[in-house]
Amino acid sequence: MHSLILSADVGGTNMRTALLNVKGEVLKGLKRPSMAHKGREALIKRLVQMFQDTLREGGADIRKIRGIGVGFPGPLDTERGIVFNPPNLKGWEEVHLRDILEQEMGRPVVLENDANAAALGEYWKGAGKGTRSLVCLTLGTGVGGGVVLEGRVWHGAKGIAGEIGHMTLVKNGRRCGCGNRGCLETYGSASGIITTMKGLLERHHIKPKEAITLERMGKWARAGDSLTRRAIRETGVNLGVGIANVANLLNPEMIVLSGGVTNLGGYLFGPLREEVKKRALPKAVEGLKIVRAELGDNAGVIGAARALLLTVAQGRNG
Repeated sequence: MHSLILSADVGGTNMRTALLNVKGEVLKGLKRPSMAHKGREALIKRLVQMFQDTLREGGADIRKIRGIGVGFPGPLDTERGIVFNPPNLKGWEEVHLRDILEQEMGRPVVLENDANAAALGEYWKGAGKGTRSLVCLTLGTGVGGGVVLEGRVWHGAKGIAGEIGHMTLVKNGRRCGCGNRGCLETYGSASGIITTMKGLLERHHIKPKEAITLERMGKWARAGDSLTRRAIRETGVNLGVGIANVANLLNPEMIVLSGGVTNLGGYLFGPLREEVKKRALPKAVEGLKIVRAELGDNAGVIGAARALLLTVAQGRNG
């Protein structure tokens, strides 16, 4: 009877909901602004409404829903379903989101870190299908990370495992939003590469004629601009250093890269792969695949659905 799953991937700007079958196939999906700027209650109300709309537009009844998986920005307590004040969401100090959603929807709910959900999605149905272990890095506004070992997310003792973006890359380097300096995120994210580009232009006393964006950097690189290619190469090298550390520490079969930065293509991936090979132990990179993600915007909702299935299979939350 319970042949379907509802899932969500919640962000500070947008959120996605989906109706899936137990095979991980998306039957219906919605994307809308999250309304996070209006506060916690507005976001929760929007999420519940999107679940209801997804059911209606997908022609499904809540009685057919096995449960609901939700990918949400951390830090989280996934065991108890509690959100602990994510940096980009205000008013979320110790919110029992799982309990709230279960009361609203009447179905079991599983909460998972959004980056972990994306990693689990790529493992189950994307680039990592068929592997036993992978690490997924999301290179967007920040650098998110998720670790999947033997088919399950590795959460760590306090649910913080996978925060690869906050490994220290440069001692006393750029200030990070987490309060530290020199985090990988400040060099490998979209904002990080733009900062690198601005620094190169300033040192060469060049004023850009238009705002610097990832899309424009890609266009300038393809047109042969040497400074743009240098900025992208520096970013690739920095990411390569971080990934080499991950390879030495976890020895995964695959590193999956997603997010807007990956659209820079070979200009980024070439130096990145070279640096990983140069710095990691030979056995750590023997057979290691470094690939782009395949699921796009669906990675989070597919991974959240998988998290629900795994948790229900273990006998928790229904």
